[in-house]
Amino acid sequence: MFNPYQTILSLYRSVFGHLMPPESFRQLLFIHGFRLILFSALMLSPLLLLSSADATQPGNSLSYSPEDNLLEFEDQQPVFSLKGQYKNQFIYTSSDEASTDSEMPPQSDLLTDVNRLRISPEYRADDNFIIHADIDNEIYAANHIGTRAFEQFWFPSDFNDLYTDSRKVSIGEDLLYRIKLHRLYIKAVTGRFTITAGRQQIRFGSGRLWNPLDILNPISPTFVEGAEDQKGTDALRVEYYPGVATEISFVYAPKRIEDRLDANIFINKNTHAVWRIRTTTGNTDIAALGGRLSQKNIFGMDGASIVHDGMLRASLLYSVPDNGGAYVQASSGFEYTFSNGLYVLIEYFYNQNALSRNPDLLSAFSDSLSSAITEDRYALLANQFLTFNRHYAGIALGFDLTPLLRGDVFVIGDIDGTGLFASPSLTYNFLQDLDISATLLWGTVFKGADYPSDFQDFEEHPLLSVAATWYF
Repeated sequence: MFNPYQTILSLYRSVFGHLMPPESFRQLLFIHGFRLILFSALMLSPLLLLSSADATQPGNSLSYSPEDNLLEFEDQQPVFSLKGQYKNQFIYTSSDEASTDSEMPPQSDLLTDVNRLRISPEYRADDNFIIHADIDNEIYAANHIGTRAFEQFWFPSDFNDLYTDSRKVSIGEDLLYRIKLHRLYIKAVTGRFTITAGRQQIRFGSGRLWNPLDILNPISPTFVEGAEDQKGTDALRVEYYPGVATEISFVYAPKRIEDRLDANIFINKNTHAVWRIRTTTGNTDIAALGGRLSQKNIFGMDGASIVHDGMLRASLLYSVPDNGGAYVQASSGFEYTFSNGLYVLIEYFYNQNALSRNPDLLSAFSDSLSSAITEDRYALLANQFLTFNRHYAGIALGFDLTPLLRGDVFVIGDIDGTGLFASPSLTYNFLQDLDISATLLWGTVFKGADYPSDFQDFEEHPLLSVAATWYF
């Protein structure tokens, strides 16, 4: 029987087996960089031939956005396309202790080079049916593979997920191959209904830096990768459009119990069932949602309105856990683009369920950093924003320095912990389908605060990321 992992491993050994593993920063950067470029070229070559052949076929100029609520196609004939992207990302940071069971020194430089090849086959039948998949092949070259720091940064917990999609194979001490199903969904339109089933990205709410209603796929503004690279949700989503300006949505996402599949998989205490109603009146969008997920009942509201040519946004989520007190998470902000192209965003975030004010939550979070997730920890930590303090304020700026070079920066103030977090970035459109970016994550903490700051770790261990992304 064909075994892809053994095939990849044998190919790697036959081509690169004579090379010695790196023992320094220079060797990691140059020797493994050369290895990975060659290995990625081997993986890409047959796909480039396929995509080049498909590019001559009618209908391949059509594009699809997974966030679209309605499907619009120019060609009514069934169409198959094969697209994708290749991303190389190098990350440097450090750690006081990479892992409690690691042989690394207490103060270590953590170096990671990630090569990700995402293949996206797609089938469309007329204008009402689509099947889409994103399959990731990844190679990690790092000097701390196998440590807890590496696992927690790159491989978020899939505890109680309906389907565990990741398969990993070690290739020596400092190389790791992983294949995973990033997205896989079927989308159909019938009358006023749009139905999407499978692994998908589901985002609610109107916040920018913080989005309390983004409860199915919460993402922290301090994470180095964007929302498009966050894990998806295995769910059934039904959208109903009673009118041009109104949308009614329902999301059902079954979950495991104690990370085990059993007879109660479809309806249990961890099941996600969320409804949302959104409507537009004039220049204002308003929405409300409610439901149940991760052993708590939720209710939320959000709105966005054009004010003085800018956009005013606000979101609020009220959660009632099965065990513990109710709490509120909320955000509000205003964004504006000046006539010269300067983009400005100001936003405030409030988290009543802060780690510093909830001893049980803090204990579960601390334990999750040193040991495995359990059912009790899952109930406390899943599907919410985890911040150490309650009050945060942020500002973001963006400007096109040249037609091909864009600069962005956002700064977050931790009011309770008197800390600052800053993330400047530059993105250069090197070629039509090739973007190169550099991002710095840095923090500083001032003395005299009553509570520790979220940004203490970024002060001691800033993070630098350099990435190149090619779309084909």
